[in-house]
Amino acid sequence: MAYTAPMPRRGPKSGEFEEPKQERTRQQLARILSAADRLFAERGYEGTKIADIAAAAPCSISAIYDRFTGKEEILRHMHRGGAEEAITIIGRMKPPEEADANLRDVVPVAVRVGLELIRRFRGRRRAAAERVHADPELATLEFEINESLIGAGKRFLLAYRQQFEHPDPALASAQAMRLMMAMVEQRESVLPGMQRAELEDEPFIREVSRMVLGYLGVPQTS
Repeated sequence: MAYTAPMPRRGPKSGEFEEPKQERTRQQLARILSAADRLFAERGYEGTKIADIAAAAPCSISAIYDRFTGKEEILRHMHRGGAEEAITIIGRMKPPEEADANLRDVVPVAVRVGLELIRRFRGRRRAAAERVHADPELATLEFEINESLIGAGKRFLLAYRQQFEHPDPALASAQAMRLMMAMVEQRESVLPGMQRAELEDEPFIREVSRMVLGYLGVPQTS
């Protein structure tokens, strides 16, 4: 499925989103989203109320409801925005026409970027993990976002296909991206009560990179 970029405002009459026109309104929207992200990270989805977001922004409760129908829509909007940023960053990491570096140097950078992104979006990731099974629209959005991230990562890795020994570079690139995403997600689990992985960042990055490179069939260095 194609990824749909976020559009921030729901018009009161048309029922469609529209970009805030005034700078003050854009700043208020940014404060609302930042407050929601922070509270979702601290309290989770169920533990956060619209009144809490308004107090943290700060703004009136009506200012939030003028823009969003509720927490569900705030979360979906934030989730789309985070995914759009992540896809953009992956796309800019290494243009295919410049893909002449050693993949053994490139993959650890990609894993590190994944860690940084999931930590930056910790609040919305925790809220989505709590809510996804009860919200079919969010579940569909999560699937579309994951497929878009995998597609971006696949294109990134395929630029280095000449370094693979795997017989199917396209398949291998997509599966390697899934592996990296799963490992990072598991390490940075946002659900309360989940035990953190024992490895520190650098050993973790090294071991995930080793798994990815081994699967792709990148020859061992002498």
